[in-house]
Amino acid sequence: MKFKAQLLLALSCFLWGCETHPTFDDTRSELKVQLSTVVVEDGINLQEANIIAQSYFIRFGPACGAAEDATDGGEVWIAKTYIGIAGMPTREPIRIDKHSGRVKWSNGPTIENPKTIL
Repeated sequence: MKFKAQLLLALSCFLWGCETHPTFDDTRSELKVQLSTVVVEDGINLQEANIIAQSYFIRFGPACGAAEDATDGGEVWIAKTYIGIAGMPTREPIRIDKHSGRVKWSNGPTIENPKTIL
């Protein structure tokens, strides 16, 4: 009986843990919904730049890494990127043009329309 209780507790903890951590597909789906709200025609604001940077990184970045929130870089938004378990900075950040939404990164392709990323 004690073994069954321990097994039930362990299984419950595992299932609760899985429920609280989004999967890659969940994250991608959520970003796809957020990306659909971006309006390129009125320029890219900070919130939209963050959505674009995260979407771009999840699409073209390595499986292990992250893009920081964007910061103001004049005519562009800049999102620093890190790769690997140790979070090593990449050579160049993701750059998002504030007027056109064009996305550039040294580790990926240039995307003219950010709504086509995912």
